[in-house]
Amino acid sequence: MPRMVDLAVTTYWWVPGDAGIANVATPSAAVLTAGANISQYVVASTKIGMTPSDKVSEKSITDTSNADVPIIANYEGNLVMFRDLTAGVPTANDPLTTIASASGVVGWVVRREGFASTVAAAAAQKVDVFKFMTDNPQTSGGQGDGYLKATIPLLQQGSFKVAVALAA
Repeated sequence: MPRMVDLAVTTYWWVPGDAGIANVATPSAAVLTAGANISQYVVASTKIGMTPSDKVSEKSITDTSNADVPIIANYEGNLVMFRDLTAGVPTANDPLTTIASASGVVGWVVRREGFASTVAAAAAQKVDVFKFMTDNPQTSGGQGDGYLKATIPLLQQGSFKVAVALAA
């Protein structure tokens, strides 16, 4: 039975803009550049993925038990990221510079599992793609609980695909 330890085998990319990914069903590997790779800043408590669908209970008069029907899919996101500052000033790699320093920024989070984050994206690799809008970033500091971090709540924007193959 094949097994892989869940350590250093997940990659996250941030692709900015509403049109950052032209087709969610066939995202391009070319869009997932080294500059878009945010993996080294992503904290393990980050949560990106599917949640239970909205549903309705729809049964006929002859059914003897309820029948739940999924109608609207849901996903969630919450990026927790290490800050990158030099002498107290955010660098070009700081998440408040690269992703959002305020709410309302639209972009795509692409997640790949099974390869180190240093492995470039390539055609046929499977990824999960989620379109989000940022909510107000929340920074931490002064609590003595680790490195400086920023939590960027992500709001679903109605477009996602799970386990799709990258196009060239």
